[in-house]
Amino acid sequence: MATSDVDDEGGADGLYDLGQAMYPEFRLASGTYEGRPCRNLDMQTFERAPNNPTQWISRPPEQWHRLAIIESDKIVMRPVHANPDAHRYLSHRHGPILTVIYDDGSAEALPESADEAVGQIDRRIPYRMFNECHEGSGFIKDLDLLWQGLARIGGVDTVVVSKSGTPTVAGRMVCLLEADVIALRRQFDRLKRVARDNTKARARWIVQNDLLSQLDSHRFPRMVIDPDTHELLQLERVGVQPSPAAARRTRRSTMETVRNNLPALAQEEPREVMQLHAEIERVALQRMIQRYEELLDQNLPEPRWQRFFEDNIFILKLVFARPVRLLHSQFHAQGSGLSGAGAQVGDFLLTEQGQALAIVEIKKPGTQLVGASYRNTQVFSPGKELAGAMTQVLVQQNEMRTNWHRHRGEDAALSESRSDVIRCVVIAGRNPTEAAHRRSFDIFRNACKDVDVLTFDELLGKLRLLRDHLSPPSPVQDNDVPF
Repeated sequence: MATSDVDDEGGADGLYDLGQAMYPEFRLASGTYEGRPCRNLDMQTFERAPNNPTQWISRPPEQWHRLAIIESDKIVMRPVHANPDAHRYLSHRHGPILTVIYDDGSAEALPESADEAVGQIDRRIPYRMFNECHEGSGFIKDLDLLWQGLARIGGVDTVVVSKSGTPTVAGRMVCLLEADVIALRRQFDRLKRVARDNTKARARWIVQNDLLSQLDSHRFPRMVIDPDTHELLQLERVGVQPSPAAARRTRRSTMETVRNNLPALAQEEPREVMQLHAEIERVALQRMIQRYEELLDQNLPEPRWQRFFEDNIFILKLVFARPVRLLHSQFHAQGSGLSGAGAQVGDFLLTEQGQALAIVEIKKPGTQLVGASYRNTQVFSPGKELAGAMTQVLVQQNEMRTNWHRHRGEDAALSESRSDVIRCVVIAGRNPTEAAHRRSFDIFRNACKDVDVLTFDELLGKLRLLRDHLSPPSPVQDNDVPF
């Protein structure tokens, strides 16, 4: 069997431009791999047209690259650079590592066409771990340091990523756990964010020193980089108040002194230490509220709110009456696993005390909560985005129940939970300001027994209520005492 789902002749003259060559065609053929039936997926390859360096011609099929071998339970990839305009075209993408195998342990039916094969591979591989077929397969660029590190072992030419087992080196093969690779990628992402923030800080330092300080040295004093902490510090001037950087160093020194003497202080002055702890908690809560309010004033995308709540998971816990803890963020509800590839991706999966689970879907403060009026009355339909979010979280709930036994077998944290007790929560939009809008919104969400809907304003209100409850009462004045 050999199939091709698109015409491989390029244009009328058989020539391809770069845009076409960047999306090669594929052919599928039956075969065997290690004695088992498989499908071989070949990727079209190109060479420059002899009379036009900006055009490409297709090589004959026998010179196409064997990109992948598809089995029912694994995908064997032969990663290459797929940009025909680059000098490294068709060279090994991962240096000495020639083969990457993704063992998903599934029981997929073998594809019968090239289109079906490409679609199956893109569906089965984990999110943000491997490149798509037209990109030459293999690990994504963000994981370059992973394969480069493995290459340092020496003598390794094959990497296997699987959902279970133990990381090992066996001859020329390295076996890794999918969860470990995902954890590495997330650490790399955090490092990139820190690097971007440092780059921006240094760019502002250059602008201040080389431009603003020359225009107005009092408002914009020159800065230096602290050799120990790498912070930007204001140069102190004789005869003026200490700079903010100097004051910050003093406060840091005071904090370090308190930390070093904390055991003795707790024994000698327990009441003062408890009061200091309570005050620190109130200050931290107030700072969290201020940050929340600042973000509400910005038009931020959903991933930015996702990261904010992931960093401040305490806020989400206020939604629930019972104690909860976070199990997964960006979990996959479909049968591919809670942390693997899949189409139904939820924002947060939490477990309550007992057997209940909760799915929390985060939208934006700008999400439309109400739509058009119904027959020109004071009755308003739910907003399209809100209805879509509620349907989305219900689909995730259904996928969790459908694939429950698989999820529970892969994640020990679910051992005490049950699939028939999964709450759904959507956090979206701001409180409607018009009375008719607010009435329709409240009536609609109170009638939805399977999904709890909270606005960003209501969640902020919970934080403020907690802050007010923890704040000490004002001293009672003599003239306030009733007789």
